[in-house]
Amino acid sequence: MNGGQAVAEVLRREGVELVFCFPSNPLIDSLAEVGIKPIVGREERSVINMADAYSRSRNGRQIGVCLVQGGPGAEHAFGGIAQAYADSVPLLFLPGGSARDRLGLRTNFDAVEAYRPISKWSARFETAASVPEQLRRGFAKLRSGRPGPVVLEMPRDVQTEQFSDDLFDYVAPESTRSAADPEAVARAIELLLGAKRPVIHVGQGVLWAEATDQLVEFAELIDAPVATTYTAKSAFPERHPLSIGAGGAGVSPGIQAFVPGADLIFSIGSSLSKTLGSFTIPAGKKMIQCTNDPDDLAMEYPLACALVGDARLVLTQLRDELHHQGVRSSRSSGVRGEIAQMREQALTTWSDKLGSTSVPINPLRVVAELMSALDPEETIITHDSGYPRDHLAAWYVSGGPRSYLGWGNSTPLGSSLGLALGAKLACPDKVVVNLMGDAAFGQSGLDLETGVRHGIAICCVVINNSEMGNYEKMQPVAQELFNIKHLSGSYADVATALGATAFRVEDPDDLGAMLEKALAEVRAGRTVLVEIITQADPSIIRL
Repeated sequence: MNGGQAVAEVLRREGVELVFCFPSNPLIDSLAEVGIKPIVGREERSVINMADAYSRSRNGRQIGVCLVQGGPGAEHAFGGIAQAYADSVPLLFLPGGSARDRLGLRTNFDAVEAYRPISKWSARFETAASVPEQLRRGFAKLRSGRPGPVVLEMPRDVQTEQFSDDLFDYVAPESTRSAADPEAVARAIELLLGAKRPVIHVGQGVLWAEATDQLVEFAELIDAPVATTYTAKSAFPERHPLSIGAGGAGVSPGIQAFVPGADLIFSIGSSLSKTLGSFTIPAGKKMIQCTNDPDDLAMEYPLACALVGDARLVLTQLRDELHHQGVRSSRSSGVRGEIAQMREQALTTWSDKLGSTSVPINPLRVVAELMSALDPEETIITHDSGYPRDHLAAWYVSGGPRSYLGWGNSTPLGSSLGLALGAKLACPDKVVVNLMGDAAFGQSGLDLETGVRHGIAICCVVINNSEMGNYEKMQPVAQELFNIKHLSGSYADVATALGATAFRVEDPDDLGAMLEKALAEVRAGRTVLVEIITQADPSIIRL
């Protein structure tokens, strides 16, 4: 066999059913020969976003694979891989590369070196015979430890280089997990039981560890409010009476109400990085951090206790330690009643926006109508960056794990469309929705045609306020003199031209019915865009 056939055979044995690609790569034919379907997008970043969401939605049990051509394709793909790296998402990236005798020339882009700072591992297939071994290493890294992208460049001559079938040897690597130091577990329990108003801070490590059930059990044992980061939203069921919502650049009403007064923060499955995807903890809090990557420890905050281990294993250890000590939380603070009262008060306080009848439509009314139209247990929804993210994540009540794809440690506009397409391919039985602004649509909107062409039925909701919100604060002189934040365009017309089913809404009284029509079209197998003419409303909650 040759190098390309070796890659195809490994991916076939790994259970890969489809790959995301644009526009060409010699491996595409090799994979097609063994029945692996290519999903061809409209540009490199979008197909990487699709692979990203595929991995997230399958929770890493199946890895998203992306192929691009060498040179300009690998160059243009950089932003998508950087985003996956920042959000700790495992995906396999297989760019084409120059022949080995062309390596080192200034005019030939070296993907291995370029991608090393933004990948878990970056290498090239040195020979055709080395393909199985290098892919085994790659999948081992994809399955264990902190998730992240793996980059393996395929040189043009290695693709066609022959080697004996007898040398092909591939055994899929298993995933590995580790538990925490028992002494640290005992110390964490002492601190938690000694706290009067603890809050559990949840990162996406809980999602990757599939630890939602263990998290719910432990939260109930210690009777503590639970907040998630944007990237972890849906790791804890938000209908649960202990949920106080999600936060990042903006926060939910519950986080605003409970985090400032907490005397202990127990963070599980989070790096505690100070990014737009994770809310900043107020200074002076006593903190416990559990992460599977020791490099995260005390990176941003001083710690009273550190636990290194898989979130599910550590939560089980903590539960067992509670039982071992024969102790259950003695707090009778009535925290569930406080949370229920907070939720009711927040809806009352924000009712003028969530139920706004103003024209243009308030974007928070859009969020409220989406919550009314969607069943969170049957839906995967994702936001784009900016106000669509901060409005949706703070108010939308998610269902079970991965019913909400939150992202934002890196925040490139337009990512949500590719994420929605990838999520639908990973979970075809779900209704998949993405919420994006008009500026974000300008970055990736042509990939609606990808959905139409491949029969990927999603609902893309575009809130069109004809401006790039908040940017005027960064360049006020240019805004005053040259009006640089304003945009124009009819995105429903663009969607129709691309073959999608399109709706346009200007009156808030029509919004609910129009969303129902759009979702009916999605359930019938059509790619849909809903353009909603909105006002600019920067109202978000901050700590």
